[in-house]
Amino acid sequence: MKTWSYGINSLYKTASIDLRTGPWWVFALERMAEFCCDIIPPIPLPAKKKKLKDQEDIELNDGNPWTTWKEWYGDLSQLFHCFVHIPIFNFCERIVKTRFVELDYDKVKEMFYEEDKEFWEEEMSL
Repeated sequence: MKTWSYGINSLYKTASIDLRTGPWWVFALERMAEFCCDIIPPIPLPAKKKKLKDQEDIELNDGNPWTTWKEWYGDLSQLFHCFVHIPIFNFCERIVKTRFVELDYDKVKEMFYEEDKEFWEEEMSL
């Protein structure tokens, strides 16, 4: 399966097309994980104590080795995002081959202006 998208930088007048190629199931898996991440409610985690083991984490917590699940992870949707969605996304990115094709900014504008006038008008106003 192949998907593509275009990206522009109106400040530097650069543009590219991003072509992604991989098995269909990788794109389906990535979409399912993203969908689940979007629908999981932001239920706050309990204020149960958690001891940090990594020295970097302790330093990030102002030198305190103790924190709470709520302070450290936030809520259920953030916990899912960190421990389920991101690992699935990283797995999919290792399988999918990505190729960037640099294009002329004016040529990309000519090709895609009619499809997305609102976007292009906003970019030109910046």
